[in-house]
This record gives sequence, C-alpha cells and structure tokens, in this order.
Amino acid sequence: MDMRYALFRLVCLCLFSFFLLEGCSRGKVPFNEPSDLRGKSMEELQQMQKQILQEKAGKILSDEELACIEMIREQERRLENPWIFGEWRERHGQRLIFRDDGTVSVGARNGAYDELGIYKYFSAEEPSYETVWTLLQDASGDPVAMISHPYGENLLYPFHKDRGHVYEQIGDMQISRETGCYFTKVQ
Repeated sequence: MDMRYALFRLVCLCLFSFFLLEGCSRGKVPFNEPSDLRGKSMEELQQMQKQILQEKAGKILSDEELACIEMIREQERRLENPWIFGEWRERHGQRLIFRDDGTVSVGARNGAYDELGIYKYFSAEEPSYETVWTLLQDASGDPVAMISHPYGENLLYPFHKDRGHVYEQIGDMQISRETGCYFTKVQ
C-alpha cells in the first residue's frame, strides 16, 4: 500500500510540475495594459514585439500574446503620426486631446450643426468623456483617427493633405456623414 501511495504522489507531483511550468511559459507578455506603452519609443516597441516572437520560436502564439502584438502595432501606427498628439479645438469651444498612449479626452458639447450648417445649442450640455482612439487608413492611404463614442456611432477624423485642420464625421469607414464640426490644431 505504501508503494502505491508513493508512486501516486510521485505521479501527482510530476503532473503538477508539468502544468505549472506549462502555465508559466504560456502567454508571457511584457505589459498588461495599453497605458503601459506610454512614453515608449518606436525602437522599444519593436524590441518588445521581437522579444515576444523570439520566446515562442515558431510555436503558436497565445491569445494574450496576439493581443499584445496588436497593441504594439497599433501604438507604432500612432507614433508614426505624432502631429495628431495634442489639443484640437472646434470654433464653438469643443475640444479633443489626443495622447500618445491611445487615450483621448473628448470635450463637452453645447450643441450640434443642423443640415443647413447652423449651430444649434442643446438645452443640456453633452458631458465630456475619456476613451481610446485608433489610427486607421482610408482607401487613399491617408490616416483616419477613430474614437469610440459612448452613445453609439464612432467619431471619425479623416486627415488628408492638411494636418492642421479636420472635419469630424460620424459612422464607420464604409458609411459616414459630416457633423459640421471643424477642428483646428492648437499650437
């Protein structure tokens, strides 16, 4: 009886060790949150991505590692367009503050433009909020900043040739309409 018990304990210990080592080696990522990428240079981001890929050495990446690599690539796209960072103002006081870690502060709105282009004030102010922004490309290869909106459709800011001014749109990359808001970069 003691021999079977000792063998059982040895097998359990081996299995426990195997699963512990497997769990520790799976899904190692150098950061947990997108905000952990704040202040990193392009070279540091590329090194982090290279580190993740080298540790796997041809093996299949875990979901966490794939998400990590996608966050790094998204951050690289942001850093390729540093002129977006900073404050943008609309002529009626609305503001946007794009940060290099992917967060954005969307200022309060007092009104909206109607179909004739006339600014109409709301009875109650739409509050400001914090969210994230993603940098995409349109069909012509120009950058488009997309902000998730808490009330539904996304806000789009297509930057074409002019990098100091942008018209706001609402919708998605296939179908969007202008809101009438015209933002200017604060120098």
